[in-house]
Amino acid sequence: MTTEMLASAREMRHMVGRYLHARSCPGYAVNAIRDAIMAAQAEGVDAVSEMERVRDQYDGARTSFDVSRDGDTVVLDGHGTPAILLAPALVDELSLAVVDGAARVEVVNTPGVGIAAALGEYAAVRGVAFGIEPEAGGEGAGTDRAILTPTRTSRTPVRPAESAAGPAMRRILLEGYVMDADQFWRLFHESNEALTPDSEVSRRHAGSQLYDEDGNLLGEVSEETYLHLRRGEDDAERAVLA
Repeated sequence: MTTEMLASAREMRHMVGRYLHARSCPGYAVNAIRDAIMAAQAEGVDAVSEMERVRDQYDGARTSFDVSRDGDTVVLDGHGTPAILLAPALVDELSLAVVDGAARVEVVNTPGVGIAAALGEYAAVRGVAFGIEPEAGGEGAGTDRAILTPTRTSRTPVRPAESAAGPAMRRILLEGYVMDADQFWRLFHESNEALTPDSEVSRRHAGSQLYDEDGNLLGEVSEETYLHLRRGEDDAERAVLA
C-alpha cells in the first residue's frame, strides 16, 4: 500500500498557508512563515511536521525577536517562541547584522532553532549567508540556542524558470515534495477550515466583489471580511458589514 505521495509546490503553498490561517497564526506573518517552511522542507528538513507539532502555539504568537547588542554580537531572544514562527524574522535580523558589521548572532530562548540550517536558500534571496553552531541534526537541533555567523553574499535572483531561488527549490518545482500520504490529507482537511463557510453570503460574491440577491454590487471583500465570515458564521450579514 502506498504511504507516500508527491505534492506540487502549488498545492503545498496553498495548504501550508491555509493551515497557518486555520490555526490563527498572525495574518500579517502567514506568507513569510509559509515560504520559510517550504524552503526548509525543500532543503531536506521536515519543517511541515514541525509546523504541525507546534500547532497550539500559533494564536497570538510573537513574530519578532527582542534584539540587543553585546560588543560585536547581536543577541536575539525569542522568549520561548518556536523557531519555525521566527524563521523570517531571523533571516531579516541576519541581514541587518551584516549591514551593522556584527560578527556573530546569538539566538536564545528559541526552541528548534536548528531548523535555521535549512534556510540557506531562503536567506540567499536576501543577500545573506551564514554558518550555524550547533549544526541542524546535531546536539542542538532540538535546543533553543545557536550561534550564527552571517556574511554578505550575492542575492539569488528569483527567476523561477532559471533559479527558483536556488537548486533545492528548483528541484521541488520540477518534482514536487515527497509527503507522507496520511499527513498530507490530514493537513489538507485541517487547512480547509480557513476557507469561507458555505453560506448565502459566500454564494453571492465572485472574486473580491460582493453582490446582493438581485445582483447589485455591495462592495469589495478582503481577507478581513473572510475572517469575519469565519468568525460570524451564524450572523453572516453582520459579519460582512463588520
